[in-house]
Amino acid sequence: MTAPSPIPVVHAPNGNVYALIAAWARRARRRQLATWAVGGALDAAGIAAVRPGWWLAAAPFLCLAAIGAWGLVAQEEARPQDAAARPLRRRLLRVARAAAVAIGTAAAVASFYGALWLVFGTRWGPSGG
Repeated sequence: MTAPSPIPVVHAPNGNVYALIAAWARRARRRQLATWAVGGALDAAGIAAVRPGWWLAAAPFLCLAAIGAWGLVAQEEARPQDAAARPLRRRLLRVARAAAVAIGTAAAVASFYGALWLVFGTRWGPSGG
């Protein structure tokens, strides 16, 4: 008998990576998302504080923190609230979600190019350097 995977398998309806992450985050436990958000942010801050020049090493942790924050916001949006608090709450949650998407996307792109830089060094590209 195999052990269940800690990450649930989720298929995005439209194949978009954002939809896939959002679908997974909506099904994850709040404690797991909070751990990702806080742990990723603390790891990224720790790397930035100890070794400021190693910001590329902090980028994957920042991406993880953004996914956790995004999931928490998505779950909070799904919770019912009273009608008086809805407009301001909805606006704040949209801003938080947009910030998480922007930060996570930037961190993911930085992680990707950081990995390329580590593998190929400064001599990569069509001309070879």
